[in-house]
Amino acid sequence: MKIGILGGSFNPPHNGHLNIAKKCAAYLGLDKVLIIPSNIAPHKSSAAYADAKDRLNMCRLAFTDSLFEVSDIELRRGDISYTVETLRELRSLCPGDELFFIIGSDMLESFTHWYMWEEILELCTVCAAARVKGFKPDFSKYTPAQRKKIVFVEYDPLELSSTELRARIKSNFDCEGLLDPAVLGYIKENNLYDDDFDSYREILHKMLDSKRMYHSECVSEAAGDLAGRFGADVTKAKLAGLLHDITKRLPTDEQLKLIGGDMTELERGNHKIHHQMSAPVFLKENGIVDDEEILSAIRWHTTGKADMTLMQKIVYTADFISADRDYPDVETVRRLARISLEHAILYTSRYTITHLAEHDMSVHPASVDCYNDMLRHFGLLGG
Repeated sequence: MKIGILGGSFNPPHNGHLNIAKKCAAYLGLDKVLIIPSNIAPHKSSAAYADAKDRLNMCRLAFTDSLFEVSDIELRRGDISYTVETLRELRSLCPGDELFFIIGSDMLESFTHWYMWEEILELCTVCAAARVKGFKPDFSKYTPAQRKKIVFVEYDPLELSSTELRARIKSNFDCEGLLDPAVLGYIKENNLYDDDFDSYREILHKMLDSKRMYHSECVSEAAGDLAGRFGADVTKAKLAGLLHDITKRLPTDEQLKLIGGDMTELERGNHKIHHQMSAPVFLKENGIVDDEEILSAIRWHTTGKADMTLMQKIVYTADFISADRDYPDVETVRRLARISLEHAILYTSRYTITHLAEHDMSVHPASVDCYNDMLRHFGLLGG
């Protein structure tokens, strides 16, 4: 038999997963596709994970076609879900079958950094499917023999992530066509992804339009993931991300009134940074948040600054890498953020300063300080 394997957190499983599985099965002529939810994915924070039982149940609701078989092989094994270990077990269980491991094109870019990636290519054929339109794979890092074990499937993808879906679900946005109604029903019935922030959302819905609200949810998700990855308080990071743009739509005069007289001439004339200065004041004066760690992270999320705390770095970076962002360099920044916050901040602060300078726009001194601080961190200042 020709057996496909689609692994992932499936947090939650959605129509993008279903689409990639069906397209690869048709392209490769697969007899069966195993759907394997991971216990703990090695490349992701578990901060936003639904319980293993719930993710397994959601997969069973989403993948009902006879082509699919949902497996708990990684959940039973426990610990971090390394692909090579799963393939070794499947190879022993199915010695005469041909295995095809299905991944998205974004994973192919980092594949040579996976644990025991060379053995993975010995155990199976890797089928990389386009996650975004126009993606062109780079095979230069592989030997000719390894290249033969990688198949690239180009098709019209449903550009969707589980992070985006969680953001939509939390704000009760329409999810039609994005995931199976049975999965959405399961999520709601079991209160999955409930973060107890509904009282804050009631305030935000009065102050932000739907696009900005969605962005705030996405930043909250990204901040929670980074906090889980780098050891910060996940709840605080998610709340800071959710509230970071709360005054974004307030009229300029109202924001300036909140900020008061403690402004430079450059700051007064730069409306793009008013919200980062007015938001902490608004939150504190209205009794919404009084936690200084959260307020200070919101205070510097646009410009950054030198000597940022871990929470400040997290919210600053999350605003750049949230799932709704689509500027040209966003995938580069997301990859850097998986390495370290400092790598991402060095890149984004340089990106910001260059962009502003190219358009003859003023650069806040704190942004320059942030950039220089990162140069200092990497021993590059004055180099």
